Formats: sequence, structure tokens, C-alpha cells
Amino acid sequence: MTSPGNKALRFARYVSWNVLGQLGVGVSSFLFIPYLVRGMGLSTYGLYILMQTATGYLLIFCLGAGSATFKYVAQFNADPGAGLKQTLRHGLMMHVIGALAGAAVFGLGAQFFIVHLFRVPQSQAAAGVFVLRCAAIAAIFMALIQFAVSIMQGLRRFDLQNLVAFLQNGLAPVGAAAAIAWGLGLHGAAIWFAAWNAAVCLLALILAWRILPERSGRKAGPGFNFKTFAGYGLSLWFGPLAWIVTFQFDKIFIARAASLSALTLYAVPAGILQRLQVLPAIVGTVLLPMISELKGPDAPAALRRMYLKSVRFVLWLLLPVFVLLFALMPQFLTLWLGGEFGDRSVWPARWLVIAQVFLMIHSVPNAVVASRDKPWHLSAVAWAQAIISLLAWKLLIGRYELLGVALGSLLAQIIPACFYLAYVHRNILKISFKEYYQEGLRAPCLSAAIMLGLVFPFHASATSWPLFALFSLGGMAIFYGSTWFLCNPEDRTTVREFMEPA
Repeated sequence: MTSPGNKALRFARYVSWNVLGQLGVGVSSFLFIPYLVRGMGLSTYGLYILMQTATGYLLIFCLGAGSATFKYVAQFNADPGAGLKQTLRHGLMMHVIGALAGAAVFGLGAQFFIVHLFRVPQSQAAAGVFVLRCAAIAAIFMALIQFAVSIMQGLRRFDLQNLVAFLQNGLAPVGAAAAIAWGLGLHGAAIWFAAWNAAVCLLALILAWRILPERSGRKAGPGFNFKTFAGYGLSLWFGPLAWIVTFQFDKIFIARAASLSALTLYAVPAGILQRLQVLPAIVGTVLLPMISELKGPDAPAALRRMYLKSVRFVLWLLLPVFVLLFALMPQFLTLWLGGEFGDRSVWPARWLVIAQVFLMIHSVPNAVVASRDKPWHLSAVAWAQAIISLLAWKLLIGRYELLGVALGSLLAQIIPACFYLAYVHRNILKISFKEYYQEGLRAPCLSAAIMLGLVFPFHASATSWPLFALFSLGGMAIFYGSTWFLCNPEDRTTVREFMEPA
């Protein structure tokens, strides 16, 4: 039986692979987005954002096939007598059919969507139609990438998963920047987007095929069929559909109510913050199969212990980043993107930082709920967030513009979080709020409060990149220095083991 210490170490190392992959993507975006914004201009870059947004809309046509593939690959890989081969067949079919259907809808209806949904000005409508059709083509390959990545996740090959993620997302802006440099403009960047996803798709499928175990050829066990596979995927599909509403429909509201330039001013900092969502989601992805391993009479106590330790891990991983972004947001946006972003985007971005903190807190409860085969609970929370977002945006955007979008997103995270955590703690984990606070929140939040109190009063002094880096490193030192004294002995032991050579 795997010891708790080894499980914690394995968990930390799995997550570290994912963090490194996302770090690479973040560095690429940080380096190339300013060049793309300056090269295209605020308004044209807004069309580039719409192209990337549209691919997210199209992946929803896969009807939860990615989640189902991940679950059943992981499940049948642990059970040599079950239906891994059938899982692959069902997953591939749903991804291909869904992607082709979505691409057809957006490709044939591009003119309608650009004019009537996004309300792109007539002078830019032709360019908008072109990039939307490029998005439709790219979405086919992105669906197959999702299929391959789901296999890698199910087999716990997080190294390959993150290699694919870095190639797909980290190098996409590099090619777009090259297209701008060569004078190909938005059209060249859109063609590169579709072509690069095709290349990554081919590589991802080859890698996934090579790591499949030989037992994929065995026959399925009784009771596993397409209905079971599709039913599980559909039960989770409503959640991603709500996610699209919560995190992508804000762009429709801005494009319709304001302008493509306003969309760029909001979406660029929002995109960086949304990129950070991937990290707590990674923790949940790694945690899900580990929770599923818990068996026997000691499982409830082990689950509570793993849950609280995971909460601390997520907060220690991301809270210092959010605190630094909140405190140094004016300087960060001005240095990175220019004065217009530093003036108009600061407070919307700060409210979004707080929203991300509440979203981060959901990641570990989500893994617990999913491991207990209660996917409808995840969908209910996601739809609560989506409905609150839509209502808040409708009420607030007309009066507060970009700030209203951010405030609506914040309300959509805070309100459901209170009810969701209470339900999971009371009905599944059997822990009190006092225990959750003392064993999960207290130490990381105290470290964050100390860090914010020492950094925020002096944030206006970070007027250059060297000074910004100095403030960031100093803030990290404060956070993790206080963390070392506040964390319990078990966590210190895990850190020491993690730092040892494998």
C-alpha cells in the first residue's frame, strides 16, 4: 500500500510537471502579446481574440467526450480486464463528430455571427469572417488534441500532456508574431493558428498511441458500452457549457456594448488571469485518480486529510501570485502593455484577481465531488456561476462598462462558492468550517495577508522591470518565509522530500 508521504510526494511531482508546462505558456504569452497588440492595433487584435474565443465555443460540441475519455482510460488502465479499447473508440467518435458539427455551424454561419452576434463594424466584417472560418478549421484539430491529451491524463503522463500544451499554446503566439513581422497581418496570424493546431494534433495523436498499453486490445467487460461512456460525458458537458458562458460570453457583451478596442483592453489582462485557472484545475486533475484509490474503512479519514492538505497546497502555490498581481497591477500593465492598459484596465483586472481566488478554492472540492460520481453537482455550480454572470453583466455593463464586467464575474464566483463549500463539507467530507479554516485556510491566508500588508503600500515605486522583479521576489520571500514557520511538520517533511533528487 502506498504510504501517505509517498502519495503527497507523487501528487506534488505530478502537479509540478503541469506547473512547468503552464509556466512555459505564460512566458511565451508575456513576451509576444505586447508585440501582437502593437503590431495589429487594439481593434484588430480584438478580432484575433474573437478567433481564439470561437474555438472554445466549438469544443463544446464534443459533448463532454474529453472528460469521459480521461475517466475511463484511468479506470480501465487500472483494471486489465475492462474496455480501454472501447473507451478509445467512443472518445474518438464523439470528438470527431462533435468537432465537424461545430466547424460546419461556425464556418457556414460566420457572416451571421460576425455581424449579428459580435456586431463587428462593417469595415472589419470581412476580416472577421475569415478569422472565424480559420477558427472553425482549427477547432477540428483542437478537438483531436483534446482527445489525445485526455488519454495522457488518464495514463498519468503529465509530462507529455504539458509538452503538447506548451507546443499548442506556447508557440502559437510565436508564429503569429512572425506573421506580423513578415507583413502578413491578421490573415497570416489566423492561417498560422489553424496550421499550427493541425501540426500539434498529429504529434499529440502519435504520442498518445505510443504510450497506450498492450491490454488496449482486450475485450470490454460486461456493461461498458457507448451509452455508459456518452452518459458520463453528457453529465459533465453541462459544466463546460456553463464555463463557456461564464468565462467567454463576457467578450460577446463587451463587443456588442462597447468596441473591439475595449475588448482588447479587457480580454488581454483577463486572459492572463484565466491562464492561472489552469493551475488549480491541474491540481484537481491529478487529485481525482488519487482520491479514487482510497478504499477501505479508513478511506473517509484519509479523504479528509488529503482534502485539507490539497487545499493548503493550492493556496500556497497560487496565493502569492494573486497577491502580487493585485498589488502591482497598475505597474504590471503599464510596463507590459502601455499606459492605456495601465489607466483603463487596472481595477477591472484587480476585481478579476479576487474572482480568481474564489474560483481557485473550488478546485479541490470539485475533485472530491467528481471522484464520488456526482458530476451533476459540478454542473449545478457552474450554471449558478453562469446565470449570475449573465444577470450581473446585463445590469452592470451599461453603467460601469469594463468594471461592470469584472464585478459581475466576481459576484458569480463568491455567491455559489458559499453554498457549494457548505454542501461538500457537510454532506461528503463531514468537516466543519472551523476545521476547514484552521487546517486548510489559516496558514496560507495569514502568509498572504502579511505579504499584501508589506508590498501594497509601496507598489507605486515599481516603475521599471528591475524594480518590479525586486518587489516580486521580495514578496515571494515574505510569503514563503512566513509559510515555513506557519505550516505544520508534515508539510515541511513533504517539501524536504520533494526537494530531494528522485
